[in-house]
Amino acid sequence: MPRTTNNSYDRANKRTFKIRSAAYELITEIPFADITMTMIAERAQVAKGTIFNYFKNKEDIFMAICINGYLHYIERMEAAIEQAQITTKSDLKEFLLAQTRLQVREYSVVILITSLRRFSLEVHADREQTLQGRVRIYATLDRIANKLVQAVPDVDVEAVRHAFIIQGSILNGLLNFANMNIFNNIECPIEMPSVTVDIEVEATHLFGIYLDDILKM
Repeated sequence: MPRTTNNSYDRANKRTFKIRSAAYELITEIPFADITMTMIAERAQVAKGTIFNYFKNKEDIFMAICINGYLHYIERMEAAIEQAQITTKSDLKEFLLAQTRLQVREYSVVILITSLRRFSLEVHADREQTLQGRVRIYATLDRIANKLVQAVPDVDVEAVRHAFIIQGSILNGLLNFANMNIFNNIECPIEMPSVTVDIEVEATHLFGIYLDDILKM
């Protein structure tokens, strides 16, 4: 069945939101490789054929989750700027660290799904809609960077833009490489104390060091 021409990654589409939500729930319960379109359809309470009206395959669904999840996070960040008191470099640093803690606490599943991007999701997902989503992400990050630089004029806007890439890289690396004494959510019966990491603490520490450098603090 051919897919419709509407933007199925669009959060305003209630049916595709329901499908994405079902897939998101499933990946918190079972491995990505075990998730099928039939499972997603049953969880979303829609016909399997209905899903194919909007998404090519499960990778397409999870790519949409990545894009919309990160967009939701940075839109919250943009809204938070309006309420924050940012007048100094120290204020800017603390704001970005607070946003990093938020990302760890509420968007870690999205970060882990993003780890599938290069070797799995991009191979099968909808290229056009993925690129459209990335354009929206870049435009939002650009607005955020400019608003922050307006608040603290002696900061380089390009450095702030790039900081979001570093932030994501730190979180992705820690979530995937730390706590290797855990296998499939079960702690292994071996001593590996050096790999046990508090992701939130380490992420903010590392990102804080990076921010000190680019902000010249």
